[in-house]
Amino acid sequence: MNTSRPFIRVACVEDDPLFQALLKKVLVPQKGFDLVNVFNNAEQALATIMETRPDVVLLDLKLPGKTGIDFLHMVESHMPATAFVMLTGDDTPQQVFAALKAGACGYVLKTAPLDHLLEAVRTAAVGGSPLSPTISRVVISAFQTKLSAQPPRIPGITHRENELLSLFVKGLSAKEAAYEMGISYETVRDYLKTIYQKLKVRSRTEAVLKYVKNQQGPVLAF
Repeated sequence: MNTSRPFIRVACVEDDPLFQALLKKVLVPQKGFDLVNVFNNAEQALATIMETRPDVVLLDLKLPGKTGIDFLHMVESHMPATAFVMLTGDDTPQQVFAALKAGACGYVLKTAPLDHLLEAVRTAAVGGSPLSPTISRVVISAFQTKLSAQPPRIPGITHRENELLSLFVKGLSAKEAAYEMGISYETVRDYLKTIYQKLKVRSRTEAVLKYVKNQQGPVLAF
């Protein structure tokens, strides 16, 4: 973002006329903001936004025609100096992570207080990642769930070797595991040889039994 300008140049891609009017009412009178474009849909924005190159783009998720995420995929890599902030009413984890993965630097709900919206634009303009509190909780919850879902590893076994063993426990064959992990069958065989050596076993069945025993944790002896 070009922070040397006296104004933060903002564009909006929003199909709701009422919300367009609200954004104009909020941004236009504010010192330090310049609302340079308001687009009704992604196709309209695509026609000129790469020429105007605003500092921050407020982007709705659900648009007629191409979605906000479609739009991001098309322009984000061509506009590295522009910050894209999703401004939407959708707080589902799937949409949040799809938008962030596509290149959005922030995700703000339309229910946010207007002063929070202004602060989100300022934050994005200086390289930050504004998130509504609800969205922050979505991100943290997903991260914590992913961490807790990771099975404990046997000491000495790498993450990828552990992943392979977990797939065998689910009943996958070596070829199916290779496909699932995105590696070759030969690489799976190499992993298995290393696993056998580390676990001091001679077969896949023995390796899986040791893996399962490790997941169950220590057994108390009386």
